[in-house]
Amino acid sequence: MLGFVPGKSVQEYREHADTLLSECDAPFVKQVCDWWQSPECWYAYESKAGARWWGNNGGPKNYCDRLSETLPERPSAPAIRVRVRTPCFYCEKDIFKADEKVEMCVLSCACSTWYLHTDCESKFVFPRCFKCSSLYSKTTINKRLCSL
Repeated sequence: MLGFVPGKSVQEYREHADTLLSECDAPFVKQVCDWWQSPECWYAYESKAGARWWGNNGGPKNYCDRLSETLPERPSAPAIRVRVRTPCFYCEKDIFKADEKVEMCVLSCACSTWYLHTDCESKFVFPRCFKCSSLYSKTTINKRLCSL
């Protein structure tokens, strides 16, 4: 596509575009130069789905259809379930359980943010951070984990 090939740096694409535009200022040349400054164009060369997406979202439709025929199908990564642990800074037990509504306290200072059960916050006696010595600001939140 006008001498643009995948795998170059943004600077190399910009220099090539400047060279082309200094020789010809036709609108289609400017359009191709603009495409190669866009990550959507680069993704089109990585997979069939990327080429199809770009063709349907502002890229050259016929070119992308042909490009998708030559590219390999890339399998998507399998979904991985990760257990989210939300420990209380004071007692280290999980703050959230499933989808229950929980009241918790957030202590913030200049360097850190600490999450505590509201019961544990009353036992936490330090008014200043042990790392940066600034005073804690306190916020109480009453939410479900999935709504945060």
